[in-house]
Amino acid sequence: MGLLKKNERAEHCTSTVLGSLLESEITRLVGKEQPAPERNRIRREHAEWSDKTFGDVGPVGPLKHLSKEALEAAADPSDPLEWADMQFLLWDAQRRAGVTDEQITMAMVEKLAINKARQWPEPKDGEPRLHIKEQPAPVVPDEMATSDDMNLYQKSFAQGYNACRNAMLNGGKS
Repeated sequence: MGLLKKNERAEHCTSTVLGSLLESEITRLVGKEQPAPERNRIRREHAEWSDKTFGDVGPVGPLKHLSKEALEAAADPSDPLEWADMQFLLWDAQRRAGVTDEQITMAMVEKLAINKARQWPEPKDGEPRLHIKEQPAPVVPDEMATSDDMNLYQKSFAQGYNACRNAMLNGGKS
């Protein structure tokens, strides 16, 4: 504190202590944190610019563009401009799809519960980790019947077919 002048100390206390108390009280009363006003202003300004620049289009274009920007961010994850590009495209697609922040928040709560219940492989830096899916029960075709009135080709085909079927049932073990 010795480095700060008297007025700076007062401003520092006001901005940190009172600011934190005010934010806590707002959160307690409203039940959620309030987004930063600057971020909201930028979001509105971006929406106006996007509508003027790209017109009345749906969310698919921005989502496709997002995949390109995500690859660029993966190439340099420390570049905040790439993160900004992705955020703009997410906002744009969300707005154009008519999805509210509240809907996304509710979906995030649901999806987090789903993800927590899933099994995941070991982490591997730089690689996507997809959840482990349950293996579906194998579908094994019915046995092909043979009869005395079949010609040699038909009997041979049925025997080969049934041999493959048996291998499927035995997990490939003879």
